Amino acid sequence: MMTGGTSQSPAGRPVLQRWLAGARDDHPLRVLEAAAHTNAAVPAAFDALEAMAAALDQAAGSDPRWLTKTREFTRLRSMSQLLEMRAEFALALALTGAEVGYQLGDTKVANPDILLTDSDVVYAGVEVTARAPQSINEVVERVEAEAAVSGGGFDVALTFSRYPSRLRSPVADEVAAAVRAQADALSTGVQAATEVVPVQDPKNAGQVDIIVQVSPGTGAVGWDVTAGTLTSPLEAAAYAAFEAGRGDQKAAQARSLDGSPVLLAVDVSRYGAAWMRPGRVWAGQLAASQHFTPDYPFAAIAVLLQSLDQPGLLDIGVGISPHLPAADRQILLDLCSTLGWPCE
Repeated sequence: MMTGGTSQSPAGRPVLQRWLAGARDDHPLRVLEAAAHTNAAVPAAFDALEAMAAALDQAAGSDPRWLTKTREFTRLRSMSQLLEMRAEFALALALTGAEVGYQLGDTKVANPDILLTDSDVVYAGVEVTARAPQSINEVVERVEAEAAVSGGGFDVALTFSRYPSRLRSPVADEVAAAVRAQADALSTGVQAATEVVPVQDPKNAGQVDIIVQVSPGTGAVGWDVTAGTLTSPLEAAAYAAFEAGRGDQKAAQARSLDGSPVLLAVDVSRYGAAWMRPGRVWAGQLAASQHFTPDYPFAAIAVLLQSLDQPGLLDIGVGISPHLPAADRQILLDLCSTLGWPCE
């Protein structure tokens, strides 16, 4: 299982093997597994995830909430769901490595994904989510699936002329077809010309051009926006991070710990140019943001980055609400200091 053309035996990834027992064919790792023998990036992704899962599995033992989490893993249906859960794993791994006490939240009630504990007393929480523009995300997932099925060996860059409000399924199909055609040309030693997919949709208030470029590589799929109604991709990512904490359900999770502070951790790995701002800069930008209003439900926001081929976090930055009481602020500052996370 998932040997990916390496000499590693199925027993080399025993935790993933156990978690995937009974998983459907549309599980995102099953989809990747089908391309493992031709795409060198897939085994690296499995190895990184196995390292994370094994460390957390050993630390959790027979904890019933952890067993529930592994059953949720088995039922994943999309790459977005996988990345969101993987972000939870990355944060839990950081807590484990720093010997910060924690337990998983109770899925039967409104509470954060991770509860921080000291002598079994909960003093803070971490809610984890992931963000990417919904319409763009659907196209990217379609292209990732196409890259996996095609066997990898190439990178895909998508450039949007501006942020679209809606990209219907036929658009994703057309982009995937362009990727497939360029990948087929590459396999014969020919560099295919860049293709432009025009999108006409009244929801977008004008035409959106998607530039598709396939080049030799390891299977990476990236995207960016060159212009649009949002003046900066970084501003858009910051806005999306704060928006992830709004809504009745998130507010209930943020306020579920009887006044103890809850940190919202947002994975922006797939949000355009978000990766260009390092965590230490994100920390200051988030803390100073106008979106941190007095009624914002979360005590702080963390923006994080992860990569499928590396265990744990690539980078993170934490911005604390300026409206937070001093005692709660100190709790979060101490936590960040213990973890070595930039925090303002």
